[in-house]
Amino acid sequence: MCEGKVRMWVREFKAGRDNIHDDSRSGRPSVITNDMVASIEANILENRRFTISTLPNDSPEVS
Repeated sequence: MCEGKVRMWVREFKAGRDNIHDDSRSGRPSVITNDMVASIEANILENRRFTISTLPNDSPEVS
């Protein structure tokens, strides 16, 4: 991590930030659900040779 990012985080926490999660903002919501993430994690644990290029075959809803 570059020094500038570290300084930014230090400044944020000194200003009262109390977590590392992004603040809510307007715009298009994520299309990736927690169920999709769990499915992909299960695929990775099942097949350690899992790659991004095989993602559309293993999880077509994500591609």
